[in-house]
Formats: sequence, structure tokens, C-alpha cells
Amino acid sequence: MRRRSNVLQRYSKILQPYLKALHAVPQETLIIIGTALLVGVGIPVFFLTRNTPSPIVIIDVPPVVVTVPFTKLTEGKQSVIARRVNYVLTSPTELNELWKTVDAPGKPPKVDFKTHAVIAVFAGQEASASIAVAKIEDSKTRMVSIAIARPSTLCTKTRTVASPYQIIAVSATSLPLTHEDLATTAGCPK
Repeated sequence: MRRRSNVLQRYSKILQPYLKALHAVPQETLIIIGTALLVGVGIPVFFLTRNTPSPIVIIDVPPVVVTVPFTKLTEGKQSVIARRVNYVLTSPTELNELWKTVDAPGKPPKVDFKTHAVIAVFAGQEASASIAVAKIEDSKTRMVSIAIARPSTLCTKTRTVASPYQIIAVSATSLPLTHEDLATTAGCPK
């Protein structure tokens, strides 16, 4: 401790003449000198560092798209739902009601609604049409791609009116759901 105080005393003795000289200079002069140093050093430093590229490189990374597997529960050609509509079911009660509404055979399969949801797609009344979930992909949203096949207008055979549907189970998600319809042309009915 004593050694440290000796060192400080020596430095204060060495710096004393400089401190006396600084105290002798008027305060306005010190302010002018300080401002001149700030401008003389600060402005070149600002302009030299302003045009240098940032070491951080920002890349627009596209969102990762993940294909989501799903299980077909049932499908059919006739349902009482006569308009183009999709449903997301989140409870066994909803599934049982829909199963009865579409008159699907047997009882609905067991679905764990804690981890899964059920999606039902309906084509509405269409002439010889078919509907199916083509794929499901997750990115920023859950995109359900639905293939709707209609026979060509060149078909000469009388087309029967159908109300096709498909019901699938898929893992639950917190992502917002969206869908796209993929219209395709099917062969003529036989």
C-alpha cells in the first residue's frame, strides 16, 4: 500500500508543472482547443468508417417448407353437403356428427385430438368430380393443397351429379391454416 502511495506522489510531482500551465490557460481557450480536436479527429473518423461495409451480412432466407403426413379416414362420392367447403374438426363429437352427416360406413376411427386434427374437404355438387387432399405443407402457414378433378367438357357420355368428399387426420398445429384448390381434368366417365 505504501509503495502505491509513493508512486502516486511521484506522478503528481511530475505532472504538477503541466497542471499549473493548464490552470493558467483561460477556460474559453481550452474549450476552443477541445472543440478543434473533436472536429479535427471526429469528422475524418466518421467519414472513413461510414462507407465501410458492415461485417454483418443479411441474407433473405426462404422459409423452410416441411411436408406433413396425413391419414385418409374415409372418402365418398355422395354427401349431403352440396357446396364446396372445408372443415377442421377438433373434437370427437364433431367427428361423430360429421361421420353421420356424410353417412360414412361404420363408426369413425379413434383420433387423439390432443395431438391431431381432422380435415374434411367437400367438392359440392359436381358432375362426375372427385376431390382429395393432394399434400399438406408447413412453412409460415399450414397449406392444404386440394385436388379437384372434373371430367373434360369434351366428354359425350352423360355425367352423373356427385358430391364427393374426403376426410383425413393430420397432426395438430398452431400455424394458421390456408388452402389452395388444384383444378385438374379427369378422363371421361365410363
